[in-house]
Amino acid sequence: MNLVTESARGMLNTVVEEIGADSNPQLANERLAAALRLHRYISRRHWNGSALIGPDPGIRVNYRIGRFIKSYLPPLPWNDDYYYLQAQGYWILANWRLFQHTGESRYRDVAIACSRFMISQQRDDGAWLYPNQEWKGRIATAEGTWGSLGLIESYRHTGAGEFLNSALRWHGFLHNMIGFQQIGDQLAVNYFANQGSARVPNNSAFALRFFAALSEVTGESSYLDPCAGLINFMQRAQKSSGEFPYSLGAVVADDRPHFQCYQYNAFQCLDLMAYYEMTADPMAASLSLRTLKFLAAGLAADGHAPYACGDRYRQVTYHTAVLAAAFDQACRLGMGGYGSLSERGFSHLLELQRPDGGFVYSRHDYRILEDRRSYPRYLTMILYHLLGAAGVQGRQAAS
Repeated sequence: MNLVTESARGMLNTVVEEIGADSNPQLANERLAAALRLHRYISRRHWNGSALIGPDPGIRVNYRIGRFIKSYLPPLPWNDDYYYLQAQGYWILANWRLFQHTGESRYRDVAIACSRFMISQQRDDGAWLYPNQEWKGRIATAEGTWGSLGLIESYRHTGAGEFLNSALRWHGFLHNMIGFQQIGDQLAVNYFANQGSARVPNNSAFALRFFAALSEVTGESSYLDPCAGLINFMQRAQKSSGEFPYSLGAVVADDRPHFQCYQYNAFQCLDLMAYYEMTADPMAASLSLRTLKFLAAGLAADGHAPYACGDRYRQVTYHTAVLAAAFDQACRLGMGGYGSLSERGFSHLLELQRPDGGFVYSRHDYRILEDRRSYPRYLTMILYHLLGAAGVQGRQAAS
Protein backbone atom coordinates (compact mmCIF):
# COMPACT_ATOMS: atom_id res chain seq x y z
CA MET A 1 0.00 0.00 0.00
CA ASN A 2 1.47 3.35 -1.07
CA LEU A 3 0.14 6.32 0.85
CA VAL A 4 2.03 9.00 -1.09
CA THR A 5 -0.58 11.47 -2.27
CA GLU A 6 -0.46 13.46 -5.48
CA SER A 7 -0.38 16.72 -3.52
CA ALA A 8 2.67 15.53 -1.59
CA ARG A 9 4.34 14.47 -4.83
CA GLY A 10 3.72 17.95 -6.17
CA MET A 11 6.30 19.29 -3.73
CA LEU A 12 9.01 17.24 -5.36
CA ASN A 13 11.21 17.72 -8.35
CA THR A 14 9.61 15.19 -10.67
CA VAL A 15 12.29 15.11 -13.36
CA VAL A 16 13.04 11.39 -13.42
CA GLU A 17 15.94 10.18 -15.53
CA GLU A 18 15.23 7.27 -17.86
CA ILE A 19 18.27 5.32 -16.75
CA GLY A 20 17.44 3.16 -13.76
CA ALA A 21 16.84 -0.56 -13.62
CA ASP A 22 13.11 -0.07 -14.13
CA SER A 23 13.73 1.34 -17.61
CA ASN A 24 16.80 -0.73 -18.47
CA PRO A 25 16.23 -4.51 -18.39
CA GLN A 26 19.92 -5.24 -18.86
CA LEU A 27 20.85 -3.28 -15.74
CA ALA A 28 18.08 -4.97 -13.78
CA ASN A 29 19.20 -8.43 -14.88
CA GLU A 30 22.85 -7.74 -14.01
CA ARG A 31 21.94 -6.55 -10.53
CA LEU A 32 19.54 -9.42 -9.92
CA ALA A 33 22.19 -11.92 -11.01
CA ALA A 34 24.69 -10.32 -8.64
CA ALA A 35 22.13 -10.41 -5.82
CA LEU A 36 21.41 -14.09 -6.41
CA ARG A 37 25.13 -14.90 -6.37
CA LEU A 38 25.44 -13.03 -3.09
CA HIS A 39 22.39 -14.78 -1.64
CA ARG A 40 23.92 -18.16 -2.46
CA TYR A 41 27.20 -17.10 -0.88
CA ILE A 42 25.52 -15.90 2.33
CA SER A 43 23.46 -19.09 2.48
CA ARG A 44 26.55 -21.28 2.17
CA ARG A 45 28.75 -19.29 4.48
CA HIS A 46 26.51 -17.94 7.24
CA TRP A 47 23.00 -19.46 7.23
CA ASN A 48 22.54 -22.37 9.63
CA GLY A 49 18.87 -22.99 8.90
CA SER A 50 17.62 -20.72 11.67
CA ALA A 51 19.90 -17.69 11.78
CA LEU A 52 22.77 -15.86 10.16
CA ILE A 53 25.93 -16.31 12.19
CA GLY A 54 29.35 -14.85 11.49
CA PRO A 55 32.06 -12.40 12.46
CA ASP A 56 31.67 -8.65 12.62
CA PRO A 57 34.20 -5.82 12.32
CA GLY A 58 33.04 -4.74 15.77
CA ILE A 59 33.99 -1.59 17.60
CA ARG A 60 36.95 0.01 19.35
CA VAL A 61 40.15 -2.08 19.27
CA ASN A 62 38.84 -4.80 16.98
CA TYR A 63 37.63 -2.28 14.41
CA ARG A 64 40.86 -0.31 14.46
CA ILE A 65 43.37 -3.17 14.58
CA GLY A 66 42.02 -6.64 15.38
CA ARG A 67 39.99 -7.21 12.25
CA PHE A 68 43.03 -6.78 10.02
CA ILE A 69 45.03 -9.37 11.94
CA LYS A 70 42.11 -11.78 11.57
CA SER A 71 41.76 -10.94 7.89
CA TYR A 72 45.39 -11.68 7.11
CA LEU A 73 45.46 -14.82 9.25
CA PRO A 74 42.17 -16.50 8.24
CA PRO A 75 43.01 -20.15 9.09
CA LEU A 76 43.16 -19.43 12.83
CA PRO A 77 40.03 -20.17 14.93
CA TRP A 78 39.07 -16.69 16.05
CA ASN A 79 35.79 -17.74 17.71
CA ASP A 80 34.16 -14.39 17.02
CA ASP A 81 30.89 -15.39 15.37
CA TYR A 82 27.89 -13.31 16.44
CA TYR A 83 24.12 -13.23 16.07
CA TYR A 84 23.23 -9.67 15.05
CA LEU A 85 19.56 -8.79 14.79
CA GLN A 86 20.34 -6.19 12.17
CA ALA A 87 21.68 -8.95 9.93
CA GLN A 88 18.55 -11.05 10.53
CA GLY A 89 16.29 -8.09 9.75
CA TYR A 90 17.91 -7.35 6.40
CA TRP A 91 18.05 -11.09 5.58
CA ILE A 92 14.32 -11.45 6.23
CA LEU A 93 13.51 -8.38 4.14
CA ALA A 94 15.68 -9.62 1.26
CA ASN A 95 14.17 -13.11 1.29
CA TRP A 96 10.63 -11.75 1.22
CA ARG A 97 11.62 -9.60 -1.75
CA LEU A 98 12.91 -12.69 -3.52
CA PHE A 99 9.82 -14.71 -2.66
CA GLN A 100 7.52 -12.00 -3.96
CA HIS A 101 9.58 -11.72 -7.14
CA THR A 102 10.09 -15.41 -7.88
CA GLY A 103 7.28 -17.18 -6.03
CA GLU A 104 9.85 -19.77 -4.88
CA SER A 105 8.87 -21.16 -1.47
CA ARG A 106 12.49 -21.59 -0.32
CA TYR A 107 12.84 -17.84 0.16
CA ARG A 108 9.63 -17.68 2.17
CA ASP A 109 10.78 -20.61 4.30
CA VAL A 110 14.08 -18.89 5.09
CA ALA A 111 12.32 -15.66 6.09
CA ILE A 112 9.88 -17.49 8.35
CA ALA A 113 12.54 -19.67 9.98
CA CYS A 114 14.73 -16.65 10.66
CA SER A 115 11.79 -14.70 12.10
CA ARG A 116 10.77 -17.52 14.41
CA PHE A 117 14.27 -18.01 15.73
CA MET A 118 14.49 -14.29 16.41
CA ILE A 119 11.35 -14.50 18.52
CA SER A 120 12.87 -17.39 20.48
CA GLN A 121 15.81 -15.14 21.41
CA GLN A 122 13.66 -12.27 22.65
CA ARG A 123 13.58 -11.62 26.38
CA ASP A 124 10.36 -11.53 28.38
CA ASP A 125 10.53 -7.73 28.52
CA GLY A 126 10.65 -7.51 24.72
CA ALA A 127 14.37 -6.75 24.36
CA TRP A 128 17.34 -8.47 22.78
CA LEU A 129 20.85 -8.10 24.22
CA TYR A 130 23.63 -6.63 22.12
CA PRO A 131 25.79 -9.51 20.81
CA ASN A 132 29.28 -8.00 20.88
CA GLN A 133 31.13 -8.51 24.14
CA GLU A 134 32.64 -5.02 23.95
CA TRP A 135 29.12 -3.74 24.67
CA LYS A 136 28.15 -6.60 26.96
CA GLY A 137 24.83 -6.14 28.72
CA ARG A 138 23.67 -3.23 26.58
CA ILE A 139 20.44 -3.10 24.62
CA ALA A 140 20.74 -1.06 21.44
CA THR A 141 17.90 0.72 19.65
CA ALA A 142 19.30 -0.29 16.26
CA GLU A 143 19.33 -4.01 16.96
CA GLY A 144 15.77 -4.39 18.21
CA THR A 145 14.33 -1.97 15.68
CA TRP A 146 15.91 -3.56 12.61
CA GLY A 147 15.00 -7.02 13.84
CA SER A 148 11.44 -5.83 14.32
CA LEU A 149 11.29 -4.36 10.82
CA GLY A 150 12.02 -7.86 9.56
CA LEU A 151 9.30 -9.28 11.80
CA ILE A 152 6.78 -6.73 10.50
CA GLU A 153 7.60 -7.80 6.96
CA SER A 154 6.98 -11.43 7.89
CA TYR A 155 3.63 -10.36 9.32
CA ARG A 156 2.81 -8.49 6.09
CA HIS A 157 3.28 -11.67 4.08
CA THR A 158 1.81 -14.25 6.44
CA GLY A 159 -0.63 -12.46 8.72
CA ALA A 160 0.78 -14.56 11.58
CA GLY A 161 0.25 -12.78 14.88
CA GLU A 162 3.45 -14.14 16.44
CA PHE A 163 5.54 -11.84 14.25
CA LEU A 164 3.53 -8.71 14.93
CA ASN A 165 3.31 -9.47 18.65
CA SER A 166 7.09 -9.74 18.90
CA ALA A 167 7.54 -6.38 17.14
CA LEU A 168 4.94 -4.84 19.46
CA ARG A 169 6.80 -6.15 22.50
CA TRP A 170 9.94 -4.44 21.24
CA HIS A 171 7.91 -1.28 20.66
CA GLY A 172 6.83 -1.37 24.30
CA PHE A 173 10.41 -1.81 25.48
CA LEU A 174 11.62 1.00 23.24
CA HIS A 175 9.04 3.41 24.65
CA ASN A 176 9.27 2.38 28.29
CA MET A 177 12.95 1.53 28.77
CA ILE A 178 14.93 3.18 25.96
CA GLY A 179 12.84 6.30 25.65
CA PHE A 180 13.51 9.68 24.14
CA GLN A 181 15.33 12.89 24.90
CA GLN A 182 13.02 15.88 24.59
CA ILE A 183 14.14 19.44 24.01
CA GLY A 184 11.21 21.75 23.34
CA ASP A 185 9.22 20.23 20.48
CA GLN A 186 12.07 17.91 19.50
CA LEU A 187 12.32 14.20 20.30
CA ALA A 188 15.42 12.06 19.80
CA VAL A 189 15.28 8.35 20.53
CA ASN A 190 18.05 7.14 22.85
CA TYR A 191 20.86 4.93 21.54
CA PHE A 192 20.77 2.44 24.43
CA ALA A 193 18.39 1.44 27.19
CA ASN A 194 19.12 2.88 30.64
CA GLN A 195 22.01 5.02 29.42
CA GLY A 196 22.07 8.72 28.66
CA SER A 197 24.02 9.60 25.54
CA ALA A 198 24.26 12.11 22.74
CA ARG A 199 21.35 12.42 20.32
CA VAL A 200 22.06 10.42 17.14
CA PRO A 201 19.93 11.37 14.10
CA ASN A 202 20.48 7.97 12.49
CA ASN A 203 18.60 6.24 15.30
CA SER A 204 15.69 8.64 15.07
CA ALA A 205 15.48 8.10 11.29
CA PHE A 206 14.96 4.35 11.52
CA ALA A 207 12.65 4.83 14.52
CA LEU A 208 10.45 6.91 12.21
CA ARG A 209 10.45 4.05 9.72
CA PHE A 210 9.56 1.55 12.45
CA PHE A 211 6.68 3.59 13.86
CA ALA A 212 5.25 4.17 10.39
CA ALA A 213 5.47 0.47 9.55
CA LEU A 214 3.66 -0.46 12.76
CA SER A 215 0.95 2.10 12.05
CA GLU A 216 0.54 0.85 8.51
CA VAL A 217 0.13 -2.84 9.35
CA THR A 218 -2.08 -2.28 12.39
CA GLY A 219 -4.13 0.66 11.16
CA GLU A 220 -3.43 2.40 14.49
CA SER A 221 -2.36 6.02 14.06
CA SER A 222 -1.19 6.22 17.70
CA TYR A 223 2.10 4.59 16.72
CA LEU A 224 2.88 7.79 14.83
CA ASP A 225 2.57 9.98 17.93
CA PRO A 226 6.35 10.48 18.43
CA CYS A 227 6.99 11.15 14.75
CA ALA A 228 6.34 14.91 14.72
CA GLY A 229 8.92 15.39 17.47
CA LEU A 230 11.42 13.11 15.72
CA ILE A 231 10.97 15.00 12.45
CA ASN A 232 11.47 18.31 14.30
CA PHE A 233 14.73 16.96 15.70
CA MET A 234 15.92 15.81 12.27
CA GLN A 235 15.01 19.18 10.76
CA ARG A 236 16.93 21.17 13.39
CA ALA A 237 19.91 18.81 13.23
CA GLN A 238 20.33 18.98 9.45
CA LYS A 239 23.03 21.39 8.27
CA SER A 240 22.68 23.84 5.40
CA SER A 241 24.75 21.42 3.28
CA GLY A 242 22.09 18.74 3.73
CA GLU A 243 24.31 16.63 5.98
CA PHE A 244 23.08 15.25 9.28
CA PRO A 245 25.81 15.27 11.96
CA TYR A 246 26.55 11.91 13.51
CA SER A 247 25.55 13.07 16.98
CA LEU A 248 24.56 16.14 18.95
CA GLY A 249 25.54 16.35 22.58
CA ALA A 250 24.13 18.25 25.49
CA VAL A 251 26.88 20.84 24.98
CA VAL A 252 28.77 21.84 21.84
CA ALA A 253 31.89 20.00 23.01
CA ASP A 254 29.92 16.73 22.95
CA ASP A 255 28.92 17.09 19.30
CA ARG A 256 30.34 14.71 16.70
CA PRO A 257 29.73 16.44 13.38
CA HIS A 258 31.33 13.84 11.11
CA PHE A 259 31.61 10.06 11.38
CA GLN A 260 31.40 7.87 8.28
CA CYS A 261 29.36 10.77 6.96
CA TYR A 262 28.17 9.48 3.61
CA GLN A 263 26.94 6.04 4.60
CA TYR A 264 25.11 7.27 7.70
CA ASN A 265 23.45 10.04 5.72
CA ALA A 266 22.49 7.59 2.97
CA PHE A 267 20.83 5.28 5.50
CA GLN A 268 18.98 8.24 7.02
CA CYS A 269 17.85 9.32 3.58
CA LEU A 270 16.51 5.83 2.83
CA ASP A 271 14.68 5.69 6.16
CA LEU A 272 13.16 9.13 5.61
CA MET A 273 12.04 8.12 2.12
CA ALA A 274 10.51 4.90 3.48
CA TYR A 275 8.70 6.94 6.15
CA TYR A 276 7.52 9.34 3.45
CA GLU A 277 6.15 6.49 1.34
CA MET A 278 4.06 5.29 4.27
CA THR A 279 2.89 8.65 5.62
CA ALA A 280 3.19 11.25 2.83
CA ASP A 281 4.75 13.63 5.37
CA PRO A 282 6.12 16.44 3.17
CA MET A 283 8.78 17.34 5.73
CA ALA A 284 10.35 13.89 5.30
CA ALA A 285 10.49 14.51 1.55
CA SER A 286 12.13 17.88 2.10
CA LEU A 287 14.75 16.42 4.44
CA SER A 288 15.46 13.64 1.93
CA LEU A 289 15.95 16.05 -0.95
CA ARG A 290 18.47 18.10 1.01
CA THR A 291 20.36 14.98 2.07
CA LEU A 292 20.52 13.75 -1.52
CA LYS A 293 22.34 16.94 -2.52
CA PHE A 294 24.94 16.27 0.16
CA LEU A 295 25.34 12.66 -0.97
CA ALA A 296 25.62 13.65 -4.63
CA ALA A 297 28.65 15.77 -3.84
CA GLY A 298 30.31 12.81 -2.13
CA LEU A 299 30.21 10.00 -4.69
CA ALA A 300 33.64 9.53 -6.26
CA ALA A 301 34.24 9.61 -10.00
CA ASP A 302 34.80 5.84 -10.11
CA GLY A 303 31.57 5.19 -8.19
CA HIS A 304 32.86 4.41 -4.70
CA ALA A 305 31.60 6.10 -1.57
CA PRO A 306 34.29 7.84 0.49
CA TYR A 307 34.62 6.61 4.06
CA ALA A 308 34.04 10.04 5.55
CA CYS A 309 34.13 13.73 4.74
CA GLY A 310 37.77 13.88 5.85
CA ASP A 311 38.82 10.45 4.59
CA ARG A 312 38.21 9.94 0.89
CA TYR A 313 40.81 7.21 0.50
CA ARG A 314 39.46 4.35 2.61
CA GLN A 315 36.68 2.41 0.84
CA VAL A 316 34.06 0.26 2.56
CA THR A 317 31.96 -1.79 0.15
CA TYR A 318 28.56 -1.51 1.81
CA HIS A 319 28.96 2.28 1.96
CA THR A 320 28.89 2.33 -1.84
CA ALA A 321 25.83 0.06 -1.90
CA VAL A 322 23.78 2.29 0.37
CA LEU A 323 24.65 5.52 -1.45
CA ALA A 324 23.72 3.96 -4.77
CA ALA A 325 20.49 2.67 -3.21
CA ALA A 326 19.56 6.13 -1.94
CA PHE A 327 19.98 7.61 -5.41
CA ASP A 328 17.99 4.75 -6.93
CA GLN A 329 15.12 5.14 -4.50
CA ALA A 330 15.07 8.89 -5.07
CA CYS A 331 14.45 8.24 -8.76
CA ARG A 332 11.62 5.84 -7.97
CA LEU A 333 9.92 8.49 -5.86
CA GLY A 334 10.38 11.20 -8.49
CA MET A 335 12.85 13.17 -6.40
CA GLY A 336 15.05 14.29 -9.24
CA GLY A 337 17.89 13.36 -11.53
CA TYR A 338 20.00 10.91 -9.56
CA GLY A 339 19.86 7.99 -11.99
CA SER A 340 23.38 8.48 -13.33
CA LEU A 341 24.79 8.53 -9.78
CA SER A 342 22.90 5.35 -8.90
CA GLU A 343 24.21 3.63 -12.02
CA ARG A 344 27.76 4.76 -11.27
CA GLY A 345 27.61 3.43 -7.73
CA PHE A 346 26.05 0.08 -8.58
CA SER A 347 28.40 -0.44 -11.53
CA HIS A 348 31.35 0.01 -9.19
CA LEU A 349 29.75 -2.33 -6.65
CA LEU A 350 29.33 -5.09 -9.22
CA GLU A 351 32.98 -4.74 -10.20
CA LEU A 352 33.90 -5.55 -6.59
CA GLN A 353 31.96 -8.82 -6.40
CA ARG A 354 34.18 -11.87 -6.10
CA PRO A 355 33.67 -15.00 -8.22
CA ASP A 356 32.22 -16.80 -5.17
CA GLY A 357 29.52 -14.12 -4.83
CA GLY A 358 30.96 -12.40 -1.75
CA PHE A 359 32.55 -9.00 -1.29
CA VAL A 360 35.67 -7.72 0.42
CA TYR A 361 34.59 -5.61 3.38
CA SER A 362 37.05 -2.73 2.95
CA ARG A 363 40.09 -1.58 1.00
CA HIS A 364 42.79 1.05 1.45
CA ASP A 365 42.41 1.11 5.24
CA TYR A 366 45.32 3.15 6.56
CA ARG A 367 46.11 3.35 2.80
CA ILE A 368 47.70 -0.12 2.65
CA LEU A 369 45.40 -2.58 4.42
CA GLU A 370 42.39 -4.59 3.31
CA ASP A 371 39.73 -6.42 5.30
CA ARG A 372 38.73 -9.53 3.36
CA ARG A 373 36.60 -11.19 6.02
CA SER A 374 32.98 -12.11 5.44
CA TYR A 375 30.58 -10.15 7.67
CA PRO A 376 26.93 -11.21 7.34
CA ARG A 377 25.55 -7.97 8.78
CA TYR A 378 26.94 -5.91 5.93
CA LEU A 379 26.54 -8.51 3.21
CA THR A 380 22.79 -8.62 3.89
CA MET A 381 22.62 -4.84 3.52
CA ILE A 382 24.31 -5.11 0.12
CA LEU A 383 21.93 -7.91 -0.86
CA TYR A 384 18.83 -5.95 0.10
CA HIS A 385 19.96 -2.86 -1.81
CA LEU A 386 21.01 -4.83 -4.90
CA LEU A 387 17.56 -6.39 -5.03
CA GLY A 388 15.92 -2.98 -4.76
CA ALA A 389 18.10 -1.65 -7.56
CA ALA A 390 17.13 -4.64 -9.70
CA GLY A 391 13.48 -3.66 -9.36
CA VAL A 392 12.80 -6.43 -6.83
CA GLN A 393 10.78 -4.28 -4.47
CA GLY A 394 7.22 -4.18 -3.29
CA ARG A 395 5.52 -4.61 0.03
CA GLN A 396 2.52 -6.79 0.69
CA ALA A 397 -0.11 -6.03 3.29
CA ALA A 398 -0.99 -8.66 5.84
CA SER A 399 -3.79 -10.94 4.74
